[in-house]
Amino acid sequence: MYNKISNIAERELIEKEVGVDYRFPNLHSPTPILDGLEECTLSIVTMENPDYISYGIWGMLPSNYKDEWSDFQKVYNTLHVAVKHVKSKGIFQESYQKRRCIIIVTGFFIYHLHNGYLYPYYVYLKSKKPFYIAGIYNVLDDGFITCSMIMTKATGVVKTIQNLDTTMPVIISKNSYSAWLKKDYDTEELNIILDNAKTPELGAHPIAKELFKNDISYDSMLTPVYYKGIPTP
Repeated sequence: MYNKISNIAERELIEKEVGVDYRFPNLHSPTPILDGLEECTLSIVTMENPDYISYGIWGMLPSNYKDEWSDFQKVYNTLHVAVKHVKSKGIFQESYQKRRCIIIVTGFFIYHLHNGYLYPYYVYLKSKKPFYIAGIYNVLDDGFITCSMIMTKATGVVKTIQNLDTTMPVIISKNSYSAWLKKDYDTEELNIILDNAKTPELGAHPIAKELFKNDISYDSMLTPVYYKGIPTP
């Protein structure tokens, strides 16, 4: 379900909100639709380098993986991972302990099924500012970073609208940012962040169904489009 996110913020706003600069600032471009199925890169801050914003390929690979990213994703989709798995399962557990990151976004997408038709919604902070999704990452032998977002039980407006999924990304608050990236981590503190994260004030509205077409993306795609009979929070 969660294979597309959005980051339409300008570089200067992101750097101001996060409090650190991009390592390679010219590589950032505001993008309405970032499609994880197309091997896209996300803006992230890692435990290893918390003093600047890096780029990570969405869809975590094992550190020693040498084959094509797309081949691995066809076998095992790692765009996101459930909280329960990140604590106890294979490649995710070590990354949770040693390689956590925040993924910087301005929104994500959810879906509502109504009378046999599927409707996409854009979810964002009511302040319209960038926010942080909890993530984990690995660094490949060639230096590339690959990452996954962590999912938890849906709450608030997300729970109200989506009726095909019961999850949503874990959103890291500014107050928990430093703790999440701290190398000398406390397991209990991390578990509190994941299990008791307070969802910020989120807004949501339906958008054009062109979202379902992988080869279509335009600047106004996030504009509200209202359909008769579906929720309009």
